[in-house]
Amino acid sequence: MLVAGAAALVAPGSRLPRAVVCRGATYDYCVQALGCTAAEATKAERRIMPNIAEWITFARIEESCGWLQSSLDLSDAELKKMVLTFPQMLSLSVEDNMAPKLDWLQKRLDLGDAQLRTLVMRFPKLLGYSVVDNFSPRLDWLQRRLDLDDAGLRTMVLRKPQALAYSVEDKMVPTLDWLQSRLDLNETELKRMIIAFPSLFGYRVEGNMEPKLCFCEEELGLSASEVRASIVSDPSRLGRSLKKRYRPRLEVCRAVGADVSIVLRGASQTDAAFCKRVGVPLEALRAAQENV
Repeated sequence: MLVAGAAALVAPGSRLPRAVVCRGATYDYCVQALGCTAAEATKAERRIMPNIAEWITFARIEESCGWLQSSLDLSDAELKKMVLTFPQMLSLSVEDNMAPKLDWLQKRLDLGDAQLRTLVMRFPKLLGYSVVDNFSPRLDWLQRRLDLDDAGLRTMVLRKPQALAYSVEDKMVPTLDWLQSRLDLNETELKRMIIAFPSLFGYRVEGNMEPKLCFCEEELGLSASEVRASIVSDPSRLGRSLKKRYRPRLEVCRAVGADVSIVLRGASQTDAAFCKRVGVPLEALRAAQENV
């Protein structure tokens, strides 16, 4: 159900007069209705293709944003954040695009209203993808490839909504094949890793994951089986920064003669907790991080 115009987001006394036209409707809406700065509004409008920005009207934007705010129960600040993250959404039709798309996602993933809200807020760009060309084939492939039940698929997507944007052929297939081969994973292990940490889809193999595994084997001196067991038990260890986390921590461990295997085992610890565990001042770790 559509709500009244989103111009009500900002108190009338604080809005610029409707007659004040700075650039296009996108700019005007961002400033007048969302309370954006001139710089924010300009940046948002520039991210919309010129030929599209020209025909978008203030009333069209009010309708789209009003519907979205009402449907997802967004606060003014949340709507503003979404628009600035994905201003292209301002050109989308409620009837032809947003409403059927969100309805399809909610039914396909069996999402509650709060879960749908979380999904869209975490990844507003999903509003720009196609159900037929993107969502449907990707979700179907993931469910078949990993033998996921509906609950598992829903959990994975809610943890990493960006998975809806990854190409099956260019990203998902090579990532899963590499992980399975590199870590000698069976189907169950691969499935558990992806459900637990679907962000793995977002990492490059050669420029990210492989160097980390090599670091663990070559510089930490861990056996391939030890590295495998550690990553399988906590796949988020592949998501930690080699430059800002692993290498500086290795440096301070070596400096005090601590067991370097803690660098991987304690990867999820905060810097303060790690330093306390190893017995080094936090300042020493900060210095190592700056010198990497």
